[in-house]
Amino acid sequence: MLFACSLNAQSLRIGDRIPTIDVDCAMGKDLKLIEAKFTCLIFMHSESKPSTEAIRHFSTKVYSSEMDMDMVLLTPEQDGFEEEMLRSITTNDTIVAFDNEGRTFANFNIQHVPFTVVYNTSSRKAIWFGPLTRLTKEKLDSILK
Repeated sequence: MLFACSLNAQSLRIGDRIPTIDVDCAMGKDLKLIEAKFTCLIFMHSESKPSTEAIRHFSTKVYSSEMDMDMVLLTPEQDGFEEEMLRSITTNDTIVAFDNEGRTFANFNIQHVPFTVVYNTSSRKAIWFGPLTRLTKEKLDSILK
C-alpha cells in the first residue's frame, strides 16, 4: 500500500512577526492583556497523549512562574475540553485559548502537536519555535535573556 503526503515549508521564521492568532475565547487571562515580555504558545489537543505528556513535563520541569513569560495552550477543541485534565498538566497561571474554526492552526501551518512558538509579546516577533519536547530549561533560559 502506498501513501502520498505533501510537505509544506515552514512559513514561520525567527525574527519575523507571528501570524494572526484568532481565538474564540480563552480560559484565564485575555490574550490581549498579556503583560509578560514573552509568550509561549503551545498548539495542543487534549486527546493527544504526546501533547499532554510534553505539556505536563514542560509545566513542571521547564517552565517557572517567575519567568517573564506567559504560557498559552491553544487547542482546536471547542466543546468538551476537560478542565480537570488541564489542572493535571499545567499551573494555575496557564491560559487556554480555543482556536476559531482552526484559523490559528492554519495561519501557523500546524501539522503536528505539540508544537511551540515563543515570541516577544509586544513586537510579536518569533524568537523560537519547534516541538515542545525540544524546549529544554537551558534553551528557554538562553532565549529569555
